[in-house]
Amino acid sequence: MKNIFFICVFSLIAFTGCTDDDELYKNSGGNSTEEESTLPNEDIELSLFEALNLDYPGLEQVKAWYETGNYYSAAKALLQYYKGRIGINNPNVSLINSTINENEEKWANDALKAKKYCFYVNDNYFANEKNKLPYSLLGEDKNINWNFKPDRADNEYQKQLHRHKWMPFQAKAYQKTGNEQYAIEWKEVYADWIAKNPKPETPDEFQWWQPQVSTRIMGQTELFEYYKFSPNFTPEWLSFFLVHFAEHADYLAKFKYHDENNILLSQGTALAFAGTLFPEFKNAAEWQKMGFDILNEQTKKQFLSDGMLGDLSLHYHMGSLAEFYNLRKLVAQNRLPEGILSPEINDILLKAAELVMYFTYQNYFIPKSNFNCTSALNDSWMKTKSVLSKNFISYAEMFPDNQELKFMATEGVEGTEPSTEVKVFEASGHYIFRDGWKFADNTKEGTVLIHSNNYSEESLAGADWSHNQPDNGTFELYHANRNFFPDSGVCTYMSNTDNEVKALRRWFRRTDSHNTLTLDNKDIVFAKGKLVKTAEEPQQLVVTENQGYKDNDFKHRRSIFFVDKQFFVLIDEGFGTATGTANLNFHLCETTTDATVDTDVNGAHTLFSDDNNLLVRSFGSTSITCKEKEGRFSIKNDGKYEVRKAYQLDMEKATGIPVRYITVLYPTSDPASHNVQAEFTDSGNANNVSVKVVIDNKEYNLGYQL
Repeated sequence: MKNIFFICVFSLIAFTGCTDDDELYKNSGGNSTEEESTLPNEDIELSLFEALNLDYPGLEQVKAWYETGNYYSAAKALLQYYKGRIGINNPNVSLINSTINENEEKWANDALKAKKYCFYVNDNYFANEKNKLPYSLLGEDKNINWNFKPDRADNEYQKQLHRHKWMPFQAKAYQKTGNEQYAIEWKEVYADWIAKNPKPETPDEFQWWQPQVSTRIMGQTELFEYYKFSPNFTPEWLSFFLVHFAEHADYLAKFKYHDENNILLSQGTALAFAGTLFPEFKNAAEWQKMGFDILNEQTKKQFLSDGMLGDLSLHYHMGSLAEFYNLRKLVAQNRLPEGILSPEINDILLKAAELVMYFTYQNYFIPKSNFNCTSALNDSWMKTKSVLSKNFISYAEMFPDNQELKFMATEGVEGTEPSTEVKVFEASGHYIFRDGWKFADNTKEGTVLIHSNNYSEESLAGADWSHNQPDNGTFELYHANRNFFPDSGVCTYMSNTDNEVKALRRWFRRTDSHNTLTLDNKDIVFAKGKLVKTAEEPQQLVVTENQGYKDNDFKHRRSIFFVDKQFFVLIDEGFGTATGTANLNFHLCETTTDATVDTDVNGAHTLFSDDNNLLVRSFGSTSITCKEKEGRFSIKNDGKYEVRKAYQLDMEKATGIPVRYITVLYPTSDPASHNVQAEFTDSGNANNVSVKVVIDNKEYNLGYQL
């Protein structure tokens, strides 16, 4: 536990508030005339001293030993400098209070040799799902098999493996326990990885792809601070570690990622952290400048005007926000020049944080719960309450004057409840209906419908790489802590070699695997979603459309009415000269036992025993054929999924004559007790919609004029 004592001592020094620049860089290494025993210079990576700026304040002793040819003593002095260095702070590190959670500590132990090198990759890949046990990389030869990939896993496993996410967990476990085995095995595993995965000349798809390098750099900036007081963190190891840290940062600076997406933002973040936290390197200023330049430029380009990240995935959107939270703390805690992170970014990040708020279902407010509280639209994963709570606390810290974010961070105890008007995110193509936020009875109330009709300049034909799925017009419907139309999900990322994995990826991306309209069950090619109309009175209304096909003149227009904030009426119309069969697709709940398809009456109903159900009925301008089909539901990208109920409503499309559907989505405790009828009462003019819906003899007349 001796090392923990030193950690606390130096941490307390860091908070003494020294302002003299010379004091900031004092170290505990003695002086260059100190008698030093002769130790083998050959164990020191000499290239380290070429990479360092030996004139950096505080490295005087290091330079003196180096110039005398005593490289070991120079490395030892450098280690002492880093142990005593103050004024440079990593916002992701806490040396006084342990921040490791139960799962992280488990995965730190799983990764030890005694546990057969079960390296945590992410929550999608477990050998034992129940126990959250990662796959073992212990080969038959008793060595680490860095080429391991689980059966049926996609390429993402190997990509994620080389991000070394378990290593910071072991460093935090070391900080908590003082168990030197963590430090010893980290050295062994990392040295083994370096030996078996040398830096290539250009980025590869796995070991040295920019996201892998960025994540390793971020992890190394953390674990360095935890391990540097360990007796096993020797001068020899310091030279090895720093040489390869600089190698990573130089590599990342040399190869700027070619696409403007979340990967480039992560690359900028890693370079900003590397340059700020290791200013002793000659190239540190270049790393830092390049990192912040990328961030300032790309934030303005990648976040759309409504706040959504251009990838259109809430998962990557929230990840980028988390990076900026840490970046702002990095700037503040290290007294970086004002404006190094553009002030314009604040307004962008505020919109981005507010968007997450509106994507949150009301079950977030249920005490002591850990339900899935967000949608899974596009390549995203539903977020639990614990994940959202952590993020909302960060957002409220970033924007302390925003009362709505405070409402979310405190789970409704403080702050101001956000609006329940139709929320329009037109640039990204998301439209959200909501009847409230926090309810007294969370099992019987609370309705949210999220409608997705995205816009993209790129063709989605064969775009397996894209996070934007070809699903324009789809939606999720949450009511009373239940998602009745959850998005099919991701299931798997793209594989270049495994045809089975590739087929899975494409099934979950298919247009008819979503709650939307297709022609002859074909995927749309273009996602050029357009907002046509919104209204608050007399009923809340959103009208969108998309011209999705390249070779067919077929435009899908979807109108959604939130009637008295009690139930929904969908009007789906297909316009154009195209001919064929129009298919209105619906995918219900999460498993086959949750619902049944009522083919004889063109609809479905759910089968829950808790009085929280949904009745679905559809009607057409001409005859409809209803047929059940297999639906699938996946909440991860591990290649696994649940089979669920799905169906499609077919209507023949003649040249120049639109197909028109009315669908009623009616929450109820007893689906069998209601009678639902609906019909069009207009002349079929493309600029006019008028329908009559009758539920249990109560008539609702809905419509709009364009």
